[in-house]
Amino acid sequence: MKRISGLALLIGLSFFLSACSGLGGEPPIVATIAVNAPQPTFDPTVLAEIHAQVTPNATAPAEVLGTVSGQVINGTRGAALPADLEVELHSVDRAFNDIVLKTKPDADGKFVFKDVPISAERSYFTAAVIDGRYFASDPIVGDPRAPTLELPFKIYERTADPSVLKVSNVVTQVSPDGDSLFVVQIIRFENTSDRIFSTDEPVGADRFASVRVQLPDGAILLGFAIDEARYHVENGVITDTQPVYPESRHIVHYRYRLPYQPSGTRLALKLQPRIDGIINLFVNPTDLKVTAQAGDQSLPAQGVQGGSDFMLYGGTFQLPPGTTLVYTLSGALPQPLVAEAPITAPNGSLQPFAIALIVGGLLLIGIGLVLLVRGTRSMAPARDQQQLIAALAQLDEQYRQGKLSQAAYARKRAALKAQLAKLMREE
Repeated sequence: MKRISGLALLIGLSFFLSACSGLGGEPPIVATIAVNAPQPTFDPTVLAEIHAQVTPNATAPAEVLGTVSGQVINGTRGAALPADLEVELHSVDRAFNDIVLKTKPDADGKFVFKDVPISAERSYFTAAVIDGRYFASDPIVGDPRAPTLELPFKIYERTADPSVLKVSNVVTQVSPDGDSLFVVQIIRFENTSDRIFSTDEPVGADRFASVRVQLPDGAILLGFAIDEARYHVENGVITDTQPVYPESRHIVHYRYRLPYQPSGTRLALKLQPRIDGIINLFVNPTDLKVTAQAGDQSLPAQGVQGGSDFMLYGGTFQLPPGTTLVYTLSGALPQPLVAEAPITAPNGSLQPFAIALIVGGLLLIGIGLVLLVRGTRSMAPARDQQQLIAALAQLDEQYRQGKLSQAAYARKRAALKAQLAKLMREE
């Protein structure tokens, strides 16, 4: 048995998971982003969330032998399946232990795994690795009462031509953090072709560069929302090693701290692909003087966002490749909005506690989403939720003190959050 690390999965996070991701003291993020299929990627929270949605039936058998089948389709027009293609079946338990079976598909890409133990305690997905790039089906939880699973998936040819990419959304949120700025940026890339975008440039072992982002001068990177292992950071450049898949959203979501000068602080973001979509800048406090430019075009002020303390600047733009977004802020900062100190890892680097999420066009992180949910439905029993929140806080403290490894911390925190999500859904 082995632990999954880096296999492609379909992100399908429930918005309730974000409701408890603000326990690290982050301000909420409010933004509108169009929705389509998520990009294939891996994060342990995915499987934790899937398991949380399923309550095993006490009358059903614990495990039965079943069949898993499907078909691999090459989604690139006119392209055939590789002659040496091998299909993997992954069976993952609630502790993220992975059993892998392998088989060869037929000439039409059809495959069958027979006598597979099917259990409600395990998630299943099929996958293939081609030239170090991963392709996978949607993961599902097994059901011993229906032990025949269909898990088809697509593969694609590859291109390194950057002209197939565009940026459809850029969201930047700026908040005061003592005498610095706490900045969150979310960039959505889209692949307009029927090939995955991934270059031949090696990044570490068995990884290849795809899109890049340059941090502003003086910025201190604090972490990523999900799947931190896929990024390589050097000299202020974030290199994403996740290919950009067709017909899917490719989100790069990170946060950093930037020293603030009241006389003027500059945030610059150069985007190599063309921009065809929405650019939004959220600024707190609302009385800061802001100059916001996307190339030679200004981002007009849209007013203070309802229910928040953020002034929105933005609009819809069509801009050429290599456009730089430049935001200049000046004026006095208030006292920090968050009183508690951020939780840091034993090595002193802030870990990525926020889980980014896009559902129904609404992007929210942290306690802001809890407030939204409370306004639309009643909460689960308070005592159970308080126990889970206390357990999360205790887990964070154990990790801060160096008593847990990062891998163990991530697994346990994901499982606790999934339990909290399940409680909320049951109301």
